[in-house]
Amino acid sequence: MGIQTQVDTRFVDQYNLKVYKQKLNICVSYLRISLLNIQITQNLRGRKVPKMKKMKKSNFFSELKGNIKWGMILMLATFVFMAKSGFSQTPELFEEKVLINNMAAPWAFTFINNNEVLFTEKQGKIYRYTISTGTMNEISGVPAVSQNGQGGLLDIALHPGFSTNNLVYLTYAVVASGGQTTALGRGKLVGNQLQNFTELFRALPIRNSGTHFGSRIVFDRNNLLYMSVGDRGAQENAQNKNNHLGKILRFNDDGTVPASNPLVGVPNTKPEIYCWGNRNIQGMAMHPGTGEIYAHEHGPRGGDELNLIKPNTNYGWPAVTFGINYDGTPITPDTTLAGMELPLTYWVPSIAPSGMAFIKKGQPNNEADILIGALAGTHIHWLKMKDNKRVSSTRSMNGYARFRDIRQAPDGKIYAMTESPNRFVLLRSSVPIFTSTEDKTIPLAEKDFLYPNPSSGESTLSFYVPDNQFVSVRIFSTNGVLIKELTSQLFSEGQHLLLIENEKLPQGFYYIQINKKGSRTLLKYIKI
Repeated sequence: MGIQTQVDTRFVDQYNLKVYKQKLNICVSYLRISLLNIQITQNLRGRKVPKMKKMKKSNFFSELKGNIKWGMILMLATFVFMAKSGFSQTPELFEEKVLINNMAAPWAFTFINNNEVLFTEKQGKIYRYTISTGTMNEISGVPAVSQNGQGGLLDIALHPGFSTNNLVYLTYAVVASGGQTTALGRGKLVGNQLQNFTELFRALPIRNSGTHFGSRIVFDRNNLLYMSVGDRGAQENAQNKNNHLGKILRFNDDGTVPASNPLVGVPNTKPEIYCWGNRNIQGMAMHPGTGEIYAHEHGPRGGDELNLIKPNTNYGWPAVTFGINYDGTPITPDTTLAGMELPLTYWVPSIAPSGMAFIKKGQPNNEADILIGALAGTHIHWLKMKDNKRVSSTRSMNGYARFRDIRQAPDGKIYAMTESPNRFVLLRSSVPIFTSTEDKTIPLAEKDFLYPNPSSGESTLSFYVPDNQFVSVRIFSTNGVLIKELTSQLFSEGQHLLLIENEKLPQGFYYIQINKKGSRTLLKYIKI
């Protein structure tokens, strides 16, 4: 069409300028679709409108009727306003539904499948919760824990091969001679019982302190287990490689030490250590695209950090920090020193981050959307990263609660666990969320899928309806802007096909959103 746009860059940083131009391109795409509708309408009235493909850039507007021209200008101005204000593109989370409202000091949760959740309570209990029915069953066979200060039953994770071995892993505080420490153990989940639970590891030294136990568990793609342990309130521990405190440790899935750990065979060190110089990590997750491990940790008064976790790396605490002591005195004058890794980003003042999830929404591997719960901040932090640099961040649900943990279910839905009030909450997003993870319990004939994909012409959407109900299908841009509603009507039970004519869409990435009663599916769609 040849529509030209100009942007005043004096008050726009480079990232916002890029986003601004993307939004204007989306506006132009909308305008193209609107012109097609105008052309169809005028033809039906017996009035001809010049064909778009034959129009020249110089006389496009001059060949349109005045009322059509001014309508288009008004429409473009509206979309430009939306683009400048960030309308419908700002990533934000909202409460969709409170699922549990009476938890006791919740700490962590993980998904068995789309419908079943295991969650821990700090006092030493695990529950199995079924989302569809709202039923909750306590799990027996849980180890005894030491509930002292910040200690108690902490993280919970499933073995990557859980579907065949049913192994569940826990980190928890235990009583030991001289005080308490953080332990790692596992058991086999059979029904609502954790059988043959075995302690695999205890962090040393033992300290009589109720602070900074950590702890999170993450498995990588090689089934190696990463476990964080806090410095237990003694800063010097984090730089001492002859103890486990203030570290991320790495194990085989049976608790033994991998031969590839960086300090294996190094004198006066602990072989379990993967990296050190960490204060108190309460959020850790694997990037779904790259397989790399990321972790965030509590600073003191300010200086919370997000780090890319690397082997044999010193993250600096307490030799370097962006925070200060709680009484306002400095910890160190240095924020960086040779041989110590700088954080990807940090927070001053402290938000007290807890829980962490990478959101799968079809991004390239060099980009990431990270959700982080904030305890002191009482909000959810949505952090956008590109090439491991902070691009932007937004805060959702300010003042709602202390957010202890946040996760994305296999079907792409987002859930959070909160303190004060103690809740388990289903969230909804202001932008489309995409996941390529499939629920393998659903028969192939009952899945929703798109073919061919990518496509340069027509594609067909196949979707299953379990009973007679209204279904709407919409296509969105990657920034969450609605492009078109493809259908919204009553469908009978069974598999259905919907033809998607995409020749008018610009090349790029899109999302097909399928809304059924009580469920929402998002499929990534590529126009080539």
